[in-house]
Amino acid sequence: MSPTQTTTVTTTAERVARFAEAASTDRNGVPALSPSDFASAIRAAAPDVQLSDAHVRDLFKAADVKKQGNLTFDDVVAFEHSLIQADALPHLTAAITGGPAPEMHLSPAVRILKSSYAFALGSVAGAVGAFSIYPIDLVKTRMQNQRSSVPGELLYKNSIHCFRTVLRNEGFRGLYSGLGPQLIGVAPEKAIKLTVNDLVRGFLTPADGTAIPLWAEVMAGGCAGGSQVIFTNPLEIVKIRLQVQGEAVAGGAPRQGAVTIIRSLGVRGLYKGAAACLLRDIPFSSIYFSAYAHLKKDFFGESPSKPLAWSELLMAGAIAGMPAAYLTTPADVIKTRLQVEAKKGQTSYNGLLDAARKIYAEEGFKAFFKGGPARIFRSSPQFGVTLMTYEALQSSVPFPWVTDAVPMAKETRKVLTGGEDKDGAFARGRLAAWMVTDVHAKLYGQSK
Repeated sequence: MSPTQTTTVTTTAERVARFAEAASTDRNGVPALSPSDFASAIRAAAPDVQLSDAHVRDLFKAADVKKQGNLTFDDVVAFEHSLIQADALPHLTAAITGGPAPEMHLSPAVRILKSSYAFALGSVAGAVGAFSIYPIDLVKTRMQNQRSSVPGELLYKNSIHCFRTVLRNEGFRGLYSGLGPQLIGVAPEKAIKLTVNDLVRGFLTPADGTAIPLWAEVMAGGCAGGSQVIFTNPLEIVKIRLQVQGEAVAGGAPRQGAVTIIRSLGVRGLYKGAAACLLRDIPFSSIYFSAYAHLKKDFFGESPSKPLAWSELLMAGAIAGMPAAYLTTPADVIKTRLQVEAKKGQTSYNGLLDAARKIYAEEGFKAFFKGGPARIFRSSPQFGVTLMTYEALQSSVPFPWVTDAVPMAKETRKVLTGGEDKDGAFARGRLAAWMVTDVHAKLYGQSK
């Protein structure tokens, strides 16, 4: 029998049942394999493969990333999943030897391609999310820029009235004023945010496979939010001025295009309100990404054996966006006021603190939460759609250039990646055991 022959098990339920039959112990009520159970199962699955006791112990050690001394079904599925990742071999070797992972075996060209792949997915996901809620974003900006201290300035009673007024006076196209800069900026913005969050999470995740701590999740989100401001601030100030100019045009002012606005602002002017942008985006992403990860795992029950449906990913993203959007509304109000060109008779602001003081003095504390409901209805579904699209694209369009330091036969790769046989946990374990044997033979020249 060759390493690529398998025993087919068609459903997850059958795999779980087969696993439970072999388990003699449990972990918090969940069937689990002891080291001896695991050894028996591996040898039963591969009776003609000569594996030493040391090889079997090595395989158990590699699969037991949580250092529990036993293996649940989810542990085995997670280990199976790790074997098909592009960087599986170095981490598998590190788990077996107890030492640091060797240098990544991906070539520089493949690493660049993988980064480009993540950037492209983030760009498409960001554009889909931004377009889906853009009219709400325009309403949010109009509401935040409305000065309640100026007589006759209250053009809109609430967000719904604002939407109806824009639609009546400026038409359907008016609801999409400034969409161009938004779509241009959303590609680098969302791609950088998603990529930096993934990179920092990966860097801060403990090497022993335990869960990433909350402080690390918050830091990863904050780094993601801060990294995007270099792209978002120039594009947002242009977008915001295009969004509000419909009010000025109605009063007889000439309409300006994006290029005209950029020329009038200059490079320095494009970063007006950057401090408020950082004050908004860093806490937003810290709250959002942390809440999103925990909602998926703790509320919807995501695990290696239970991937979430698209509807669950959308709900997790939308729920996570609610507190993140509303709690950062004050910084967004200040940013909007700093970036919109003040009309004649309106208060002008000189920096973040000056704007905060004047808004509070003239309009009271409630003014800091203008457009708050619109931010929830905008940010919550936008990031839900964005992350759902991003994860859906990752699943449906996987990174194609996966290389291995230890060559494997084509038929073995098909089994490992689920390309043909839908094999059971122990059949996959047998292939893993064969891989471990090959790892030691090629990297160390001998068995342990």
